[in-house]
Amino acid sequence: MSIDNLLSKLEKVKPNGQGKWLACCPAHNDKSPSLGVKLTEDAKILIHCFAGCDVESIVSGIGLSLADLMPESVSYKKGAKPPRFNKYELFDRLAFETVILTLALRRMINGATLSVDDLIRVLQAESTINDIVRECRR
Repeated sequence: MSIDNLLSKLEKVKPNGQGKWLACCPAHNDKSPSLGVKLTEDAKILIHCFAGCDVESIVSGIGLSLADLMPESVSYKKGAKPPRFNKYELFDRLAFETVILTLALRRMINGATLSVDDLIRVLQAESTINDIVRECRR
């Protein structure tokens, strides 16, 4: 189901940011919009009633099922884990770990010896960067 198709089934729909809308909830007698709708980057449709209605009541109120909110995915693998971080968090963490490695490298270039604690931290930075690379390859 497309987001446009879902929104056409709701009343008093208004945009509430990029990929976000507010609408009247079909599961209760809603006079002003209390239903949040969001389209995720992977085309899933998330809905939340701020009055407390459960998702199943909301979708059945407009003749849909929960499966209608999820895109068909040919690349889905059973047991696949969602990313632990979004791309901005990954970038920030990568930048931070790069600073750690740069500081250690500068100390070594200037002839200083790294302490055991410094070496442990450098290895941790390397491990974290490798984890980020694996996360991005999923």
